[in-house]
Amino acid sequence: MRPDAGRVPARRPSPRSDRQAAVGTAVLCVAVAILGTIAAFAVPAGLPYDEPAHWANTLYLAQHHALPVVGDPGVTYEGQQAPVYYLVAALLVGLFGSGFVGFTVVRLFGVLGAVAITWLVSRILRRALPDRPAAVVTGTALVALNPMLIVMAASVQNDTWSLVAGFGAMLVTLLGPGRRPWLRGAAIGLLSVLAIMTKITAAPLVAGVIVVLLVRRRWRESLTAALLVALGGGWWVLRNLALYGDLTGQAGVDAAGFRFAAGATTPFALAREALTYLTLPDEYLRNVFAAPGVIDALVVLLGVMLVAGAIALATVGRRPLRGVPVALVVVVGAVSLAAWLAQVLLGWHVAFRTAYGALPLAALAFGSATLWFRGRRAPWILCALPVLLLLVLCGWTGLQLAAVGDRVMLEL
Repeated sequence: MRPDAGRVPARRPSPRSDRQAAVGTAVLCVAVAILGTIAAFAVPAGLPYDEPAHWANTLYLAQHHALPVVGDPGVTYEGQQAPVYYLVAALLVGLFGSGFVGFTVVRLFGVLGAVAITWLVSRILRRALPDRPAAVVTGTALVALNPMLIVMAASVQNDTWSLVAGFGAMLVTLLGPGRRPWLRGAAIGLLSVLAIMTKITAAPLVAGVIVVLLVRRRWRESLTAALLVALGGGWWVLRNLALYGDLTGQAGVDAAGFRFAAGATTPFALAREALTYLTLPDEYLRNVFAAPGVIDALVVLLGVMLVAGAIALATVGRRPLRGVPVALVVVVGAVSLAAWLAQVLLGWHVAFRTAYGALPLAALAFGSATLWFRGRRAPWILCALPVLLLLVLCGWTGLQLAAVGDRVMLEL
């Protein structure tokens, strides 16, 4: 008998609630596409943190047709990053040039990834919260209408598409063991390899997926996925060992003279950074503007909703925490957060966006705040409140960007 045989299948949502969630998701996908496109044109080139270094990797690949090595001329501290994103971006540069047009196309490629993330998070939440369309739309809105995630996606960076592949692996895992576990495991493994080879910070997300497969005794899927991850990412580890002497290439960054100051590690400072990277892009945009007290209050209110939703999920939510969708989201989120905290406490300068594998968990908690309300209309009324707050934050961010004086930060 298969390990999952005989277990009660996940309850399917009613057609009405599924339709409501689908319509809400479609609206949010259109919204993130519009807002992301605006950001791609409005944010000064080079203002997003690390964008110049990511762009340098892209140009190096486009011009030299070889992987960059930290320390070589024209290669910066991001030269040790995994290559998948830069290969695609370099192809776009080859087609559209390395000037403004090519740069903007690469940025818009990131916006497309943001739309994909919105859809994937919604699909994950619809499995975790069946017959709770307001909760699904509310949680998805935290990702789709998030100024930080929109600005990040609309810049040259490898985070967005790494998350697309990682969340894709999570969604395939939630499709169940099925009749072809080897094929399902191969799909999970290939998506996991793409996530890691786009950005190594996806490794905790992948580890969480494999842990859940093992706990559910889905042996063939976990074995196939783990084997593909080892083969698909092993060569990159060996390359780093040969070039830099360590697994990640960080030794090469240090040897090249790049230094980054470590941030504060008090609980308040860590909570502040996490909440900032879940809402506002001021730190990501080199702190050229700062949020006033009113905006800080709105961010704190969103944080309160996160906490209230987490409590609701554990208490009044109808679906138990041992359900596979909720368990997968919680495990992946916990492992991603733990990996970030471990690096920070070890003294490494690691931004919270490296823990974005926890975004489905944040969305699940945020959307679950609507579970405190019963009936058909009350949850949707509560849903409208955070959507309005997020739109206010988007508008405020847009005004700050319009006021940035220096529009030439990266020559194209």
